[in-house]
Amino acid sequence: MGLYYVTVIGYMVCLGLSASFIMYYLTKAFDSKQATIIDPKPDTDY
Repeated sequence: MGLYYVTVIGYMVCLGLSASFIMYYLTKAFDSKQATIIDPKPDTDY
């Protein structure tokens, strides 16, 4: 039973690390400041 817990916890740690690396590189690649340069915020709200 202990091997099951170690396997599941280890898999979750690996999954979390890989997801955090992917999110880190995606946030570096897609700069949110460029969105307002390309498509500026409208002055009026409809």
